[in-house]
Amino acid sequence: MPSTVHPTVLTLLLTLLTLLSLASAWKMDVNYSDGTQLHKHGHHNSHCKRFNKTDAAITSVVFEGSLLADTFVLYNDGHCRDESYKGKKGNNNVPNHVYRSYKVY
Repeated sequence: MPSTVHPTVLTLLLTLLTLLSLASAWKMDVNYSDGTQLHKHGHHNSHCKRFNKTDAAITSVVFEGSLLADTFVLYNDGHCRDESYKGKKGNNNVPNHVYRSYKVY
């Protein structure tokens, strides 16, 4: 015998899924010495990502973590091996430097 899901239960499940997806999204605004600001975002650990912009120093990072990712790391090299700065939620004034890659976890 086929069963049906009550519309209230379905609405509740969809609402919970939406809230979970929003809570698992992280955002990172990267500010450069030349006035440029780049926006990065994701839903889980980023693994190693290279910065496309490497012609100016990064001066600060505004990071909004998530349930699944609450830390970011800036690296001197493009392969996430030479760690330089580790940050958390909020406005992080980082040492002015040209960073080549980052991870979020």
